[in-house]
Amino acid sequence: MNIGVFCYNFNHWKTQQGIINLCMSKNKPKVIFAADPIELKFYRSKIRITPKDLNLIHPKDIADYFDIDYFVVKHNSKQTNNLVKEYDLDLGIILGARILKPIAYENFKKGVINMHPGILPINRGLDNIKWAIIKNYEQGVTSHLIDRKIDQGYEIIKKTINVYRDDTLLDIHFRIQNLEQELMIESIDFLKNNDVEKLKKIEKGNYYKCVPPEVEKNLMVSFEKYKEQHACDN
Repeated sequence: MNIGVFCYNFNHWKTQQGIINLCMSKNKPKVIFAADPIELKFYRSKIRITPKDLNLIHPKDIADYFDIDYFVVKHNSKQTNNLVKEYDLDLGIILGARILKPIAYENFKKGVINMHPGILPINRGLDNIKWAIIKNYEQGVTSHLIDRKIDQGYEIIKKTINVYRDDTLLDIHFRIQNLEQELMIESIDFLKNNDVEKLKKIEKGNYYKCVPPEVEKNLMVSFEKYKEQHACDN
């Protein structure tokens, strides 16, 4: 299967681990589409769930090591569209991207996989770990083929993670990241052996923006109550 990767053109954990895991699972991409950083102007909630100062490898260096063609492009561009056709790609994998438009994905034969860090369709959008706590949803990952509607498309695999009484937000984040990587490989294997037409359409569900400050101020209190209810080691 011919695979193309959408990623960021800067050091990024999901990009790094995803490319390495694809190569180590014998799903080496034919080409990588790397987008330069852009300034994000939307409000971002304040309580941090991701680590700082990780020693990460630039995706271009990983591509060079594994001998993968690497293009710095705008994802939603005619250049990307033409490269998908030129490389005769079956499947795309999102390992770092903003919202993709049809010009980026319409020429993949099977489609483009996204690993969403929440249970779809009830937890679409941003800040999924936090909204799961606030709304009392299970924590998990949904892999799906994207379409024009954000975090919808067609469900491939959906799984939840364990929650423990002594968890921090960072623990939940790392567990979600690891599950994204697992479902990436499982989803590729599924699509190698099954028709896309067998996948279930994802309904509209609930779409969330970043958690606003008036809601986020009670997050850690909600988290303790959440763990009391959901912890598997109760």
